[in-house]
Formats: sequence, C-alpha cells, structure tokens
Amino acid sequence: MASKWERRCKPWLNEDGSLYSRTDVAPAPSKDFLQLFVTANEVIFRVWKIIPPTRADAVQQPSQTVCTYSEFIDDERLRATIARNFGEHELQYLDRLVAGQIDYLCRLPRKILLRIIFNLDLVSIAKLSQTNRLFRELCSCDALWSKLYLQHTTQPITPDLLMLSDQKGWKELFFTNKLQLQMMLKRQAEKQPRDKRFAFAEKFSKGGASKGGSSKGASNH
Repeated sequence: MASKWERRCKPWLNEDGSLYSRTDVAPAPSKDFLQLFVTANEVIFRVWKIIPPTRADAVQQPSQTVCTYSEFIDDERLRATIARNFGEHELQYLDRLVAGQIDYLCRLPRKILLRIIFNLDLVSIAKLSQTNRLFRELCSCDALWSKLYLQHTTQPITPDLLMLSDQKGWKELFFTNKLQLQMMLKRQAEKQPRDKRFAFAEKFSKGGASKGGSSKGASNH
C-alpha cells in the first residue's frame, strides 16, 4: 500500500517515474556522464565512465548507488560526490526535496507558467530568470516576449518587423530603442525582396507570434 508521501508525489512524477532527475558531465578533466534520479522513495546516483578505447578496462558497465531518503541524509560519501560534481546548491535542493518540499511551481505546464510570467513586471521577470534553467529559458523565449512587445509597443507589425524578430528574437527588439529599430528595419527592407517579406508575414500570421516556446536562452534546476 502506497504511503501518504507516495500518494502526494504521484501527481507530480515525470513520465519516467522520477520526482526529479538531472544528467550532466562531470567537471573537467573527467568526461564521465552522471545522473541523479529521485523517485518517491529513493535517491539514485549513476555514473557512466568515459575511458579511452585503447585501455584494457575501456568497457565498463554503468555503476549506481541507490539509497532511501533517510540513508541519503547519512551517506556522507554520496553527498560529497554530489556536491563535488553538481555543486553545493544541488545538494541543498535534494535535501529540501527528500524533506518533503516539492517545487510545485516548476512542475506546472509551460503554458500556465508563461501566463503567470506574462503578468509580472520586467524587474520580476529578470529576477525569476535567475532562479533556475527552466525559468531562464521561459523568461527569454519568444512566446513570452512577442506578447510583451505587442502589449507595450505602438510600432506597426510589418513584414519587415516580423522577419527581424525571427532573426533577432522578440526580447532583443523589446529592448531596442525606436531609432535603432528604425535603422534595423531599413537595413532589413534593403536586404530582402518585397515578395519574400510578405510571404514570411503570411506564414507568421498562420503560425502565430507565440507558437511553441522557442527560446533564445538555455533550456530545470
């Protein structure tokens, strides 16, 4: 029978059954692949050693350490390995997670998160983008900044502007002053034939300014 904690975790589990997972490369000079995989009741740390094929021990199976939440708190060797490879902040995050502090906000659908971010002021968006990789990506994506641009600008949405946004990103255009923008639009108009600009505008109108969540930033914790 599932425990109260497992029932609480169930709606927030990822498709692979993890409550949290992260894959990364060990700090240089090592090239080993590392993975943290946290389920509703275990912390799993996996290592894929990258060894030159000329060495006799080149073929090795991945190793893993599996422990319960309570064992993880007391496993000084594992904790030191995680801190060394992922950073002290990652260890602190895992401590909060196994203590029952689920990061619910990060687990909401991206569309919901974008709606929340859209209603923040620019200073709050900038601060939120510094919290983790997920919010750095969301706070930089065209799906957000195209809406912010349309909300704050009086600049007509022309085919030249749409092509420029595809090249530069809506965030960059948002923070470009009017004089610079006019100069950029003039160069854009000189570079692209008129029929091509209008063909792009028609394609854009079908796809929408906020299609997907394409980002100029990085891709959670």
